[in-house]
Amino acid sequence: MSKIQGFTLALFLCLAAPSFLSAAPTPIPVSNLTLKQPVSYSRDVADILSAKCVGCHSEAIAESKLNMEEVAGMLKGGKHGPAVLPGKAEASLLFQMGSHRVEPVMPPKEKKEAKPLTSDELGILKLWIDSGAKDDSAEMAQAETFELGDLPPGVQPIYALDITADGQRVACGRANLVQVYDADSGVEIITLGGHKDLIESVRFTPDGRRLAAGSYQFVTLWNVPTGNLTATFNGHGDQVKTAFVLPDGATIISSGLDKTVRFWDRTGKPIRQFSTPSEILALAASPDGKSLALGGPDNLVRIVSAADGKEISPPLSGHAGAILDLAFLAGGKKIASVSADGNARIWTLAEPRADKPLDPLLLPGSKGPIRALVVTPDGRIVITAGDDGKVRFWHAEDGKVSQELSIHDQPVLALAISPKGDRLLTGSADKTAKVLELPGGRVLKTLSGHLGPVNTVAFSPDGTRFATGGNEGGVKIWNTSRMEGLIAFGHKAPGDGPLQPIQRLAFAGNETIISASADKTLKAWSFEGDWSEMKPLGPHAFRVLALDFNPDGTLLAAGGGEPSRSGEVKIWEVGRGLPVRTLDGLHSDTIFSLRFSPDGSRLATAGADKFAKVSRVSDGKELRSYEGHTHHVLAVDWKSDGTQIVTGGGDNVIKLWEVETGEQLRTFQPAGKQVTSVRWLAGKPEVFGASGDKQVRLWNSDNGGVARAFSGPGDYIFAVASSKDGSRVVAGCADSVLFIWNGQNAQLQRKIDAPIPRTK
Repeated sequence: MSKIQGFTLALFLCLAAPSFLSAAPTPIPVSNLTLKQPVSYSRDVADILSAKCVGCHSEAIAESKLNMEEVAGMLKGGKHGPAVLPGKAEASLLFQMGSHRVEPVMPPKEKKEAKPLTSDELGILKLWIDSGAKDDSAEMAQAETFELGDLPPGVQPIYALDITADGQRVACGRANLVQVYDADSGVEIITLGGHKDLIESVRFTPDGRRLAAGSYQFVTLWNVPTGNLTATFNGHGDQVKTAFVLPDGATIISSGLDKTVRFWDRTGKPIRQFSTPSEILALAASPDGKSLALGGPDNLVRIVSAADGKEISPPLSGHAGAILDLAFLAGGKKIASVSADGNARIWTLAEPRADKPLDPLLLPGSKGPIRALVVTPDGRIVITAGDDGKVRFWHAEDGKVSQELSIHDQPVLALAISPKGDRLLTGSADKTAKVLELPGGRVLKTLSGHLGPVNTVAFSPDGTRFATGGNEGGVKIWNTSRMEGLIAFGHKAPGDGPLQPIQRLAFAGNETIISASADKTLKAWSFEGDWSEMKPLGPHAFRVLALDFNPDGTLLAAGGGEPSRSGEVKIWEVGRGLPVRTLDGLHSDTIFSLRFSPDGSRLATAGADKFAKVSRVSDGKELRSYEGHTHHVLAVDWKSDGTQIVTGGGDNVIKLWEVETGEQLRTFQPAGKQVTSVRWLAGKPEVFGASGDKQVRLWNSDNGGVARAFSGPGDYIFAVASSKDGSRVVAGCADSVLFIWNGQNAQLQRKIDAPIPRTK
């Protein structure tokens, strides 16, 4: 280079220095840490990156085309190359930029709200990279999968509960279990385990398709089956005793005490009907659907044409009691019947219009009425059961007993056999159903949940589901392989009347069940999905006392913290179970409650430090603090337009706040003890609140007065929840009793007592 060229370059550099040669960044000191155990990405690093980096470098945003949500994304890198070089922290862009050793520093200087990595965090990051940048997420997830622990018998307070927006299903924590109920019938759907300590928080997604529960350090998540009433069949003039679905799955046949047989489509629209000489207690259809067998209190079995109801042959007589169940076999050429006379019969059907039926094969020996029968798919075995609690297997050819099982101590009221013939289902007056293995009859599981006798049972056409119907009016759907509940419904009488006994169930396809009831109607219920546990979220610092999903259910906020030390808020991406953000230093003490704003952009929190706060979800920035309670702030919720919040406290009051200004607008009429939980009714100036004085109240937010009180609890109330429209209100108490009220008039709809204490 010539002297002139060198001078020219030096001059250029001097002139350009203000814009071309910026001052070197000031490095952040890096702590030289010694950990008690090897550094772990899942335990030590992931939360740091989630709080400081993932907000800008995620799958959704990916600035510089870099996704730091997972180790694979950091190893792949972005437009500047890999962010992490295993074993070489000093050469890794993540460490260089994060420690402000090179430009551009991270986070960028213009993002004033973003906090840089601390010295200790950089020390952990350096240790992890230098030790190989191993991704131990899968190993830690496996280690975090824990078995259900044992708690002392009787320790079952309900600290937390929630109800779906439609008011149909209630979930509550009892001891270290989550129990889910159908709110209409009170039937228990399922009990979910997975925690070693008391359940402290429970929350459904707004659409009811997921459920979260928090306890010591971890949150468990489940996918939730859903379903609803799709049709009501009106027209019968008395109790409906039978329901039968033809093999096409499209035609439903019913009959009952009004002496009619009726045909319906799946929407409940009548197709045709005909009258019968007697009330009908039992009905069966031939395999081709052209003939029906009818039985009733006149002790006769009638074979009629399904087209017009005309009798095909003379009635089959011989029973000395009412006909209680019927089934075709041998391709429709034979019919089996059971009766209140304690006998079963197998009839060989006469030719059409024959003068005299053939003599039946008598199956005697039962003590008391025989109430149910089924035939194996191959037609070779007839199975009967009745009041003596025994299940008998008969050879269809000669009527000899091949097996006799004592299954229930009380009458067996119903039987169903799976399409493959490998499972037998029984329903009993003892309020249980049992699943038996065939052949052999070994009891695989005893099923509970109904509040009354199990009157009817049924298998789906593909055998993957079965259903039980109870005298209390509940219908419960089960998963066959796991033999656990999926969903339940309450068969209400017309006009939102009381539930009445389910008389018969029949599947119309694999995801629709038809229920026939003493209320003179049939109903069709559709359902989908299965219970499945998702990746647990954690670990958290201590107990997870508060949970809430954002409006679309994609984010879950979890609150807690170590008492007298810190409040903890973590926001998780639900689908992948990854942390999105940690709100460090928001509260100086435990967080008891949190709620997303109606639009999901803000998060309200309430803590033991006597403050309520509102933060921005996108970056965790605290927007406003609300000071005025003189004790712990135990509860918080939003007005549906997002302009106000209410808080409940250990000082026995609810306070109303203006969100934007932080102004305290009103203090409500005090409760007798701590206000432990609040729910603001969407679109109305009404707030439900639970208190330790054994009261649930509805406060008017316009004047702070009590508009309505909900009576019944006899112990401290920890939690309250309501359906979206406020038509149903639920609360849980220290004595483990769950209460369900009509939210409009405060009438108690159901009280679900504590279950029998668990023992080892």
